[in-house]
Formats: sequence, structure tokens, C-alpha cells
Amino acid sequence: MSGFATIAALVASCFPLTARAATSASQPDFGPNVYVFNASMPLSQIQATVDAVATQQVSNQFGTQRYALLFEPGTYGSSTNPLNFQVGYYTAVAGLGLSPTDVVINGSVYVHNQCFGPNNCTALENFWRSLSNLTINVTTPGFGCYSGEFWAVSQAAPMRRVQVNGLVTLMDYCTGPSFASGGFIADSAFTGSTVINGSQQQWLVRNSQLDGWTNGV
Repeated sequence: MSGFATIAALVASCFPLTARAATSASQPDFGPNVYVFNASMPLSQIQATVDAVATQQVSNQFGTQRYALLFEPGTYGSSTNPLNFQVGYYTAVAGLGLSPTDVVINGSVYVHNQCFGPNNCTALENFWRSLSNLTINVTTPGFGCYSGEFWAVSQAAPMRRVQVNGLVTLMDYCTGPSFASGGFIADSAFTGSTVINGSQQQWLVRNSQLDGWTNGV
């Protein structure tokens, strides 16, 4: 028996096939703050989870918690039962497909102004969150002024590899004075509406397809 064959036999005897197969098939432990969703899960369960994270993180600027909301390929929500959720501080939302079209959300993934008093609602402190690698078919029934995909942020809050079909606004014009200051979009596509830049004053867009861009400051 050659030296290589001897080593292979010893390895096989020490690590039986069943044990090695079980190890390779085991689910990685990403920790308690990484949520991996799949389209077979009840939508109510996904909604409850993302809402709980948002409730904690929307105003948690100086907290230590960090979250990842990851979606396996599939479709989430529908025209009659959409998935709509808010994204707070230190939260990354991402699709896990090879292409942004592999993960489809019928609904919205949104950021609104923070209100610090009467007539003091702005996006100037909406930092440190991200949205990437998925498609959003904007579906916001009953949202009133907030109908559409609202991404009212100010820096360190990128959109990458996102396709949005429907109204997109980078300012929250539903509460005033609605100031916002900066963001980043790359490798994305927007159809069905002109992107509302609004009060944004330093937004960078590259390698993206736009139906239009309006209201630059």
C-alpha cells in the first residue's frame, strides 16, 4: 500500500463516513441576531420577526445590537397580503440569491423620518443600515401619504443590487421639515416612477438604471 493510500485509510477509520456527512450538512450557527428567512415560512412569522427588530432598532442609534435579515430565494408577500417593514439602525437586509431577481418582496422595505418634537421630523440621523440584492414590487395598500418605497436616510445607508418596481422616494415628505442628507445607490434599477430625490443634498448613484430623477437640492 502506498503512503498516500495508508494515510487515506487512517483518515477514513478515524472519521467514519456518516460523521463526516453529518458535519458537512450541519447548519452554520450565525448567532442570535442573524435571521435567515425562506418562502415556506408563514408570512405572519416573518412579519413579526422583522417588526420586532425594527421596534428595537429604529431609535437605537447608540445601542450595541446588530442585525442581519437575510432572505433565501423566493417570493415574500403578495398583492393582497404584502410584506412591509421598517429598517432601523445597524440592520442589513439582503437577498441570498445569485441575482436580485431571485428574491422578490411584494411590499416595501422602508425608512421614515425620526421625529424629535413638533415640526422637527427629519432623516438627518438615519445612518447605518443597508438594503441589497433583492427585488421590491412596491405594494403599500392603506399607507396613505406613505404609499411607495421610502428610503429616507443620510449616509452609511446604501442600496446595492436592488430592483424597485414602483414609486421610490429618498425623502420622507409626510412629516416636516423632512431634511435628509446623503446616500448611495449602486448596480440597481428603478422602474415605474421617477425617483424623488427631494430634500437630499449629496446623493451618489452609479451603474444604475433610472426612469427619472427629480427635486435635487
